[in-house]
Amino acid sequence: MTERFFKEDTKFMKCNKSYILLISLISIFILLGLNAVSATDDMNNQLLADNSAQDSVIGGNDDIDNNMNGVKDLSQGKNTEYYTSSGSGDDNFVGENNEDYITGSSSGEDNLAEDPSDTTIESENGTFKYGEDIKINVSVKDNENNTINITKDNLEVLENDNKLDFTLDNESRIVLNQLPIGEHILNIKFLANGTYLESETTSNITVVPSATTIEASDLNVKVGYDIIISLLIKDEFNNTVGFKKENIIIYCDEEEINFTLTNSGINLTGLKEKENYASGAVYTINITYSGNENYTGSEKNITVTILANNTINTNDTFNVNNHTKNVTVPISVTNTNINGTNVTVTTLNLTKDDIKLILEYNNGTDNISDEINEFNLTGENGTYTINFNTAKLNNSKLTIIYADGTINETNKTVTLKGVIGAYIVPINVKVDYQSGEFKFQVLDSVTNLPLKNTIIKVGGVIFHTFTDGSSMSPSKEFTTDNNGYIVIKNINLFNTYDFTGALYNFTSLPVGKYNLSFKSSDDSLVLDDKSEITVNKVKAKIIAANLVGEFGNVLTYSFKLVNAKTNEVIKLANVQFRINSSNIDAVRNGTTNMSGIYTSPSLNLYAGNYSIILRSLSSNVDCDSVKKTLTVNKRVATLTASNRNILYGSAPIAIVKVTDKKTGKVLANAYVLIRVYVNAKKTTNFAVMTDSKGYARLITKLAIGKHKMFISVLDNNFKSSTLKRYVNIKKTSGKFSASKVSTYYKSGKLFKIKLTNSKNKAAMYGASMNIKVFISKNKYYNYTGATSANGLVQFKIQYKPGTYKVVVSSNDKGYSAKSITRQIKVSKSPIKISPKSLKVKKGKYFKVKVTSKKSKKLLSGVKVKVKVYTAKKFKTYTIKTNKKGIASLKIRQKVGKHKVVLSPSSTNYYKASTVSKTLKVTK
Repeated sequence: MTERFFKEDTKFMKCNKSYILLISLISIFILLGLNAVSATDDMNNQLLADNSAQDSVIGGNDDIDNNMNGVKDLSQGKNTEYYTSSGSGDDNFVGENNEDYITGSSSGEDNLAEDPSDTTIESENGTFKYGEDIKINVSVKDNENNTINITKDNLEVLENDNKLDFTLDNESRIVLNQLPIGEHILNIKFLANGTYLESETTSNITVVPSATTIEASDLNVKVGYDIIISLLIKDEFNNTVGFKKENIIIYCDEEEINFTLTNSGINLTGLKEKENYASGAVYTINITYSGNENYTGSEKNITVTILANNTINTNDTFNVNNHTKNVTVPISVTNTNINGTNVTVTTLNLTKDDIKLILEYNNGTDNISDEINEFNLTGENGTYTINFNTAKLNNSKLTIIYADGTINETNKTVTLKGVIGAYIVPINVKVDYQSGEFKFQVLDSVTNLPLKNTIIKVGGVIFHTFTDGSSMSPSKEFTTDNNGYIVIKNINLFNTYDFTGALYNFTSLPVGKYNLSFKSSDDSLVLDDKSEITVNKVKAKIIAANLVGEFGNVLTYSFKLVNAKTNEVIKLANVQFRINSSNIDAVRNGTTNMSGIYTSPSLNLYAGNYSIILRSLSSNVDCDSVKKTLTVNKRVATLTASNRNILYGSAPIAIVKVTDKKTGKVLANAYVLIRVYVNAKKTTNFAVMTDSKGYARLITKLAIGKHKMFISVLDNNFKSSTLKRYVNIKKTSGKFSASKVSTYYKSGKLFKIKLTNSKNKAAMYGASMNIKVFISKNKYYNYTGATSANGLVQFKIQYKPGTYKVVVSSNDKGYSAKSITRQIKVSKSPIKISPKSLKVKKGKYFKVKVTSKKSKKLLSGVKVKVKVYTAKKFKTYTIKTNKKGIASLKIRQKVGKHKVVLSPSSTNYYKASTVSKTLKVTK
């Protein structure tokens, strides 16, 4: 009903304040009367009255027009107001979303919500040029003509119902992005809020093209060089205007010429095409910009002068000795004439009158520029030298001008540096490998006095630095002491980048001769000198000792290489470690570490004596080899074993535990010698290896009775005392077990018989048994076999197809067992015969392969019958498979197709389906 009520009546008028006040007062009086009548009602009745009051307002269909004249229709997008009645006597007049309401109290005081105020928005029209900021003055006032503050959030600018992006400047003006050329009708809205209603206005904006200005300067350019004009086009607001080649026209003396656009500007290629193009030519160039829809056209005249292509040739920087103050500048001037692709270079003859010198320098306060009139120009045939003296060498620059004021004019500026000359005096240039220091003195080249506290850069070798990690550099700076000396430690030098050595830091220069270079690190000093240094072989010695160890311990052997004179360690030197004995001869090459020590790899050696030979392999070291010994002693082992009473063939005759006496740990993979007395005089020795738990178990066949044993360690790496123990072998009873076997011819299947002890169910080893395989009622094969450690005797079934009886019985005095009878059934072997190829050349071989259908393996020794048909006649051949299961038949039939039929040659042993195929014989 609420929805219907809102939609049906759209003619409701806004309540004015007097109507609202009257309705509120009437409501209060009615509620006071109700409270007086029902003062004894409880809270439930009160709540019921509340609900009834609300229902009467919302559901009052008959009096909608009378009661709801103050309601604003939601369908018009306005605020809808309604009221509810509460049992407390307070009337609440509630606006939309319950945000604005009027509360009536028992004191009779009423608070009324005011309606949003009407607003008026005004804006100005305007004409703007393209590129100009479009700023529109806007003002918004309420219904009492008060100015309302505006923000970007409560304004909206549209053109053709499309929102435009804008900002507000400090003067609350709308600032729009660039609009296209033309007329624009903008709709500017002030957006409604809880206080003000919406209003809008229209602003007519016209955007017209902007005028332009061309920025370009007169140009002097040498003949043959590209004539490039730096060109900018600006609008009225100093914005740079982009342009294309088609917007530009270039005129020279009222004749349009060709040009290209480059990153640097406009290249006047057409100017070089003119007949009068040469040095000394002067051209008036008109640059015309045609404009576009946003910008008007413009033009600019400049002058282009073609100069002679002369070049002053000299260095960019010259050092001037601070003592002599003499400036010497070698110079030549060349003229380059370019005619199309022909280039001619001519060296010009000079006179002093052709040259002008300008010296720029700093006097400590200001930068000064003076012309030098007192100078000499010497030389001939194009090669000359300028010479003059000056003390003004502080930040000095010399500008050399040729043909001043003419079209041949050219110039070059060079830097003059006031410097001191120096040279190197070698003091100590010979050292031994990895020792000693090189020493040099730096002297003034004029006064010959030492230069102290002077930084010198030394190169020619690789310098190693150890501070904060290792680094390598092709040069290093040294500072002279008070006597002008620099000292270079040999230990910090190398001749190449050694990235292997980098793992250990670095070594020094190898034996040989090297050239050190010396240069100044300061521009005020001129030094460019060299000196040869020499590194000699060092006399060295090896410091080593004999080593004693014990088997089972991981050993390493170390020795040190040192300078024989000074005992300084020799680092990163190649050395050799060799260990030799009757069972080993191993060589390891290595390198000493930064402490001069070489340590061998881990040595896992058997007990024994070893010879060690140590030598240096370095070509930088003169050192004698050294011999030492390494002794590995045996470890002491403890043997533990008990006397044994066992049933015949049913348990180990000896169980020995081996442990390390020192550590108590079991010894795995150690050999134990067990000497067993087979009878009173005859003995047999057994070597048994311990398992991972240190136990050695001996399983061997012994006769019934008591046998003596001696047990000791057989391993060369251990020593132990010898144990004497006994084993008593008792006769026992056994039980045979075997299964009935069904197989096929040549299957390779085994017939297995197991013998177990009847008393303890253990497998019996070394026990002899008799096996009879009956091929008929009275004929049989007779076999004798001894059981394995698992109590098994087995043989391969190699009988032709048929059924065989097997009888197994005891053949040993050490046990008794009831014989058993079992059966072996051999069937014909199912095979598959198939041709390898059905296409064969005459005179070549037709090949057939035979495979077992059971095992899928190729079978050898199988005869195959082959029928080869020619029309209705055939020839029969018998072929036999080789060890690869292939049988071959040489084809002599004529070219064409032939039927072939394949079948077993005999069906006594094999069964197979007959195969019929067509064989194609080709030439």
